Amino acid sequence: MDVAAPSLLRHNPDVRVDSVYLGPEAVMVEATVMAPTSDCPRCGHPSERVHSRYARMVRDLPWQGRSVTVRLTVRKFVCGHPGCGQKVFCERLPGLLAARGRTTERQTQAHRLLGLALGGEAGARLATELAMPTSPDTLLRRVRQSADEPEPAPRVVGIDDWALRKGQRYGTIIIDLERGRVVELLPGRDGVALKAWLQAHPQVRVVSRDRWPPFAQAVAAAVPQAQQVADRWHLLKNLREALERLLSRRLTTLQQALATASPAPGAVPASHPQRQRRLACFQTVCYLHREGVGIKRISRELGLGRKTVQRYLRSGRCPDNRRGVPTLLTPFATELEERLRRGKVNVAALHRELLGRGCQVSLPTVRRFVWAWRAQARVGQAATPPAAVPPLAGPRFSPRQLSFACLRRDPYTSANEQAPWDAICRADAHLAEALDLAETFAAMVRKESTLPLDAWLAKAERSAFPDMRHFAAGLRQDQEAVQAALTEAWSNGPVEGHVNRLKTIKRQMYGRAELPLLRARVLHVA
Repeated sequence: MDVAAPSLLRHNPDVRVDSVYLGPEAVMVEATVMAPTSDCPRCGHPSERVHSRYARMVRDLPWQGRSVTVRLTVRKFVCGHPGCGQKVFCERLPGLLAARGRTTERQTQAHRLLGLALGGEAGARLATELAMPTSPDTLLRRVRQSADEPEPAPRVVGIDDWALRKGQRYGTIIIDLERGRVVELLPGRDGVALKAWLQAHPQVRVVSRDRWPPFAQAVAAAVPQAQQVADRWHLLKNLREALERLLSRRLTTLQQALATASPAPGAVPASHPQRQRRLACFQTVCYLHREGVGIKRISRELGLGRKTVQRYLRSGRCPDNRRGVPTLLTPFATELEERLRRGKVNVAALHRELLGRGCQVSLPTVRRFVWAWRAQARVGQAATPPAAVPPLAGPRFSPRQLSFACLRRDPYTSANEQAPWDAICRADAHLAEALDLAETFAAMVRKESTLPLDAWLAKAERSAFPDMRHFAAGLRQDQEAVQAALTEAWSNGPVEGHVNRLKTIKRQMYGRAELPLLRARVLHVA
């Protein structure tokens, strides 16, 4: 028993282990502090006058799967220094036990590590299994009390915003791009906290950021000597959005041009039953609108959303989404439609029946199928248009799809994939010029083109489309950072990765991830 005592309690030379009692699930250790003197916590003067003795019950790390409790006999001393206002004090045990602590410092550190890695609830469950039980609140308190480790001063940083509560509260994350580690989480994204942090770190030489104006202003005001680098991903994102708006303005021209192009691979054939029902719905909307029926009434009678009706009328053609793609319900579609025609159907009961037949479909999917069928049934009861409007031939692309496809094009595009672009370029010379501008800038961002930025901006500012001119004007206002993005190797990609990890940690903590607690966990994992 005496041989096992040193392994149960990592005591200093002034602590004597008197006895150890082993139980089936717990261990009790009795120990006494034997130091001849103790320093007064107020004045630091050593004292030898013992006032009294008392016992402290503290928890230590487990041993052999058993929880360990230490009954430690400590003393109170009388401070004899004449200038000290402290008359009686309890002796301190640095390195073993904190003042008023109920766990040894090494168990406190173990709890802190569990809280930093897992959070409160999950950490408390694991601590119980490891025979050092504690509460989730205690773990979170340990995390909040953890001190920051010393870090080298960052020289190249990346900054981005993140949502503490989306649409309401935001924060700013700062990454050391040279080491790939999080260095700080700041409240807000208005640039005030970022400016103060940068002023405290004047050694920063490069700042990679997105195009959020408060960030650019804060960097310019706090460290004007630092080089700002715009995020390349956001540059391509802004370009695609401008291109989508541009293509939306030329929707009629696009439809006529794409009608002459060869069908795109994987397009849903017009003869598909669901495609035919959707086409009938579209034709009914157009017919009722020509007859003078208002959008609100069409929406109510056909069971469609007003935005859907407006999109049908604005596009001038039947939208070709991916409802024709086979789903888990496709083998049962005919049977389900027959049952719906016979009368009322309970969606929950229908879902349970499908599960029993081996169809692993979700309840919302079944509910959407029933709603869609009932909407199509209401279309059939509405006024029938006198003549069917033939669907447009050729590939069916939305402006959003075309904008993505334009920025993804490469010199190895097949003839079938190139056909829609050739048709668009033949139909509108101005549109062809805008598409060429977008492709050139995307190549510049990917460092595949050596065209100077000034030359590209000059061409874009003369564009016939306001969307391209506005995009070029935004680049002109941030030209130095954009130029650095086209030439420097620094990127905000690592920052986005850390933001995703931050979101994962935040969601693990449910509603308790306030900034101080979240900051401690994120910095620890980094």
